[in-house]
Amino acid sequence: MKKIKIGILGVSNHFIKRIILPASRINTIEIYAIASRSKAKVEAAAKLFNIPVCYDDYQSLLDDTNVDIVYIPLPNHLHAEWIKKAADAGKHILAEKPLCLDAQQAQEVIDYVQAKGVHLMEAFMYKFHPQWQFVRDIIRTNNIGKVTYIHSAFSYTNTSPTNIRNVKAYGGGGLMDIGCYAISVPRFILGEEPIRVVGNQLFHPEFGTDVMSTGILDFGNCQATFTVSTLSEAFQKVDIVAESGVITVHLPFNTYADVKAKVTVKTALGEREVFFDAVDQYGLMIEAFVASIYQGGSLPSL
Repeated sequence: MKKIKIGILGVSNHFIKRIILPASRINTIEIYAIASRSKAKVEAAAKLFNIPVCYDDYQSLLDDTNVDIVYIPLPNHLHAEWIKKAADAGKHILAEKPLCLDAQQAQEVIDYVQAKGVHLMEAFMYKFHPQWQFVRDIIRTNNIGKVTYIHSAFSYTNTSPTNIRNVKAYGGGGLMDIGCYAISVPRFILGEEPIRVVGNQLFHPEFGTDVMSTGILDFGNCQATFTVSTLSEAFQKVDIVAESGVITVHLPFNTYADVKAKVTVKTALGEREVFFDAVDQYGLMIEAFVASIYQGGSLPSL
């Protein structure tokens, strides 16, 4: 079977830390090319990770006819531009979250890609972890009754003025970086969209980005709340409370790939801890995306 060749736009820290190794272990794909605006940086990455082809500009990678799929881990403000250019080149696209800077831009990008006849998926890797498949199945099969409220917490400390997450013009801030997870979770497990959203934010006096964001998503008979922060102790947890049970996902997003994950389920019969074998959710995401395109199916309905 011919391997699917993937091209990477950008030598991002996220790609190096979380994507390169699990992607390299998938036997149906090949990380074929990588591009960066820095020739020295891209050549060093290509050599270190045995990537056959490197380019010192993004368009040259898109023009490479050997590339089947493009992965885009660029800063948020560049997503829309390069998603469209990748679509122009006829490449299928896996783009990092958040897909775009706002809803209007995201819809424009989706319409554009569909008109070009290529596939686009936002890289919310957590949905592919077995712990979240388990949680969704419990809720969908009514094992703890109707969900009444959900709370998500996600925080870390980042004080670097040069980090892209702290640059307002690049789409930085806590809401865009980690708040998108907290907004994604209730939509994912409920299979619904909120009818009303209320939020509050605190902003950094120098960066102008939000360092604390809280929100309420009203789903009618269920409400989801969240708090995210870029100036707090590293922490993350999701609690899902229903009519006859509670589910706690202890490490919901940055789940380790080398240790078991744990979900706690409380019902009238007692409390149990459910463990899941160590898996790499990034690898599972990429594998599912590639399979959905090249095995004749539709994109993962997550």
